[in-house]
Formats: sequence, structure tokens, C-alpha cells
Amino acid sequence: MKSAKGIVKNVYAVRLEAGEDIIEGITMLCEQYNIKHGVIVSGIGSLSKASFCDPAPFPEKPGGYGYGDTIVLEGGIELISLSGVICDDDDKNVSLHIHGAFADGEGKSYAGHLVKENHVLITVEVIIEEFENIYMARKFDEERGMMLFTPIQN
Repeated sequence: MKSAKGIVKNVYAVRLEAGEDIIEGITMLCEQYNIKHGVIVSGIGSLSKASFCDPAPFPEKPGGYGYGDTIVLEGGIELISLSGVICDDDDKNVSLHIHGAFADGEGKSYAGHLVKENHVLITVEVIIEEFENIYMARKFDEERGMMLFTPIQN
């Protein structure tokens, strides 16, 4: 286990508007306020397009798994839940790891790891907490063959 202890420094509330991409919008907010270490506590709203992926077997990878092909839903999509971590990468750029849960017009539910192309239909409301005394990083893990969340005590 890897862990670190810190405190909530700031809380941010943001409303993404029609046509905006969720990942691009949250990245812009983080850059605007210099948020490097935090969490997406809550996110709800509606999407005209949802793009995400789920774990799939990759026998050639060290951990045997990775993210599979992108799943795309179009039309009126309900964003039931959004959560994730806000880190910075080795070059000090914002690095997001976001998961979401969705429902289509018939109430069928979906969930997964967000990729770009999640477009707001009417609104998406997001609450973010910024941390102090925790260095939130995504580092390459040799054992799994992918970037993984690594909290470091600051």
C-alpha cells in the first residue's frame, strides 16, 4: 500500500456548459487555479456524447490487463456520477484519472474510465477538493506496465 496524509486546502465548484469537453474543462480549471493535487468529489449532469473504456485482458502487458477499446455513447446521456484524482506528471502538467457512470435514454447504465470526447449536453456540475501536504502523482509502474496513482507525503 502507498499512502499519504494531508488536508483539504480549497474547494472548487464548476459548471461546464453545453458543448464543453469534461476532461478539457477540468484541465483548464486546474491550470487556471494551479490545482496539482486533489480529487473530483462529485459530478453530475448530461452529455451529448460519452467516451470511456473498461479493463480488458492484454496478456503481453506485465500485469495482464489494460484499458480496452473506447466505448462511445451518443444522444442524451445522463451523467450519474463522476469521480477521480488530480495529479501532476513528471513535467508538472495536470494529469487526470477520471471515472464516470452513465445512463442512456432507456435507463441502461454504463461506467468506465473517461477519455476525451465527453461533451456536455445541458450542464455538468463538478465539485473538486484541492489537497495540501500530499503530492499526488501518476508514475509508471513496471509490475503493471501502466501509469498508476502514487500518493507521496509532502
